[in-house]
Amino acid sequence: MCDPVTIATVGLQMMTTVQAHNDAKAVAQGQMKANEQTRRNSDQAYLYDIQKIDSEAVSVSREKAAQQFVQTQELNKKQAQALNLNAGNADKIIQDMAGTHDMAFLDVVRDYETDVTKLYNKEKESYSAQQRRYNSIKPVSMPSNSGMFLQLATQGVQGYQKSKGLFPTFDNTNALEGDGY
Repeated sequence: MCDPVTIATVGLQMMTTVQAHNDAKAVAQGQMKANEQTRRNSDQAYLYDIQKIDSEAVSVSREKAAQQFVQTQELNKKQAQALNLNAGNADKIIQDMAGTHDMAFLDVVRDYETDVTKLYNKEKESYSAQQRRYNSIKPVSMPSNSGMFLQLATQGVQGYQKSKGLFPTFDNTNALEGDGY
């Protein structure tokens, strides 16, 4: 027969082990949900950044087209005025104005390419920020069911050994060594 206190102690230890396992499992599941929400938030922030960059790209393209249109209109106006005034050699006037226009056109293109490069870099930075957010998410390890069962088995065996220790068996090996029996 087993000692009721030992049985109760072992039972409580086993229940504590099961409860600790369930608590660890709940914490792990909560962390997994939090990690998933962090991923969703990161994706949303990345998509917002990309949308903002795309809007800036459209604005840059519009600005380039508008500047080119204004410059072309100014060139046409100056050429027409110079030709109407009959202010010297018409070919030289047009060449001079076209050269000035070409330089202004190159300035607009250079500014546009600079803006596009900056937008491309912003896109890469946004992606890198998303990757940093993903990499900061700590992995979750679920508690092991096998580990819990092994711990329960160990506690059961230890409880059994303690209960056997309360009721010792008589061993005759000591009598043979000359203890006086």
